[in-house]
Amino acid sequence: MKKRMKKVATLCLAGVTAMSTVGVTGSAVFAKGDTNYDVDNMDFENVELRVAFRFNNGSDTDGQAKWYYKALDEFNKENEGKIHVTDESISTESDYEEKLTTDFASGNVPNAFLQYGGSRTREYVDAGYILDLTPYFEQYPEWKEGVQDFAWETTQFDGIEGTYGIPWSAYQLCLYYNKDYLDQVGVDVPESWDDLVDACAKLKDAGIQPFNYSDKDNYHFEHLMSALALKAYGTSIADDLASDKEAYNGEKMVAIYQKMKDMIDAGYWGDGILSTDFNTERNMFEAGKAAFTVDGTWNCGNFQNDSDTTLFDAQKIGVTRIPYIDEANKTVEMGGGSDTYYITTLNKSDEEIAATVKFIKYLTSVDSINEMCKSSPTTYAEKVTIDTGNYLLDDVNAIMAENTESKLEIPTYDSNTAAMDTIRNSLQALATGASAQEVGDDIVDKMSAYE
Repeated sequence: MKKRMKKVATLCLAGVTAMSTVGVTGSAVFAKGDTNYDVDNMDFENVELRVAFRFNNGSDTDGQAKWYYKALDEFNKENEGKIHVTDESISTESDYEEKLTTDFASGNVPNAFLQYGGSRTREYVDAGYILDLTPYFEQYPEWKEGVQDFAWETTQFDGIEGTYGIPWSAYQLCLYYNKDYLDQVGVDVPESWDDLVDACAKLKDAGIQPFNYSDKDNYHFEHLMSALALKAYGTSIADDLASDKEAYNGEKMVAIYQKMKDMIDAGYWGDGILSTDFNTERNMFEAGKAAFTVDGTWNCGNFQNDSDTTLFDAQKIGVTRIPYIDEANKTVEMGGGSDTYYITTLNKSDEEIAATVKFIKYLTSVDSINEMCKSSPTTYAEKVTIDTGNYLLDDVNAIMAENTESKLEIPTYDSNTAAMDTIRNSLQALATGASAQEVGDDIVDKMSAYE
């Protein structure tokens, strides 16, 4: 607990200036003392904003990034002399997280940033540094109504009233498969985890590599761990772990790590797991070098936009749920609202805050998200109203429509701010020979240092 309190205290010290100039809600207060939330009709003059997201500038294949930088340029042109936005995006998650931590500690934070809710954002909300968008949604009800109901979890925090941010993407972890390879070895699309293991054995015997699994990006193991825990124990496991009713080195979670380790030890996940990134894994799948790949629903757009679209164009890629461990949890999924924009009040003027709301409102309108979906067909938090022409996305939407429950990544619910990074780092040891129990013990030992 001491280490976490020290970090929050540092944040509070950095925020003294902000608390003297910005109210609790972060509303725009003008010279006459009138509170104004109608940002579309405000007059701005030479307001400079900085935003830090995770878009990959210069990418030829990232449809979302290409749309974002086009939209950013258009916003700056439309608001020339009024508002100018400078982008400080970093696409690599670990580097991005380091930037946010440093910026908040120094008090020199961007006007808006991207995060996924949970403990990573909670401490900033607790410190009063994140804008409550409630009055702006009341001013523009159509803005909030454009977001699907299931996507708001990243903006809600237990014990705190308000809506702190707006989600723009939504996702679900899925299993993608090569239809021809499954037909070749005579197996059906796996529904249970046992089905998947059996399919991998038959594929391996036929000389077809089941997976080229990746965790160089340091999230892929954790995503699957979260999904499998939900598929085994239901959504209560997330709350039980957060409340210490269950432990990361207890019998239930060690059983999940063991299932992952068994796949590694059998060679079903391939070689070079920790040196392979998720783009390479996907590209190898597209090139016919694996029968399966696991990733989020964003892959629907990636398969359509990547340089090798042979399998996608021939409709040879299929998509299904992550296989269940307990059939009672067949339609319980890891997913929900994901990428969320948060607006900061720390050391920001009222005019900066209002201008930032205007920019974020511009990015997250249904019209804007429709345009992004044209560039990158995937699942979004907003209610997309166009026909994407992407058969995989149609299949994914049909799957999600039948979900009974969903949860975000399990570490998201832990109050320990080190949970996510610790779990992700410890899980990588599965690929270097550690036992399932050793991984669980390592998670608990390292998290205890931050309690």
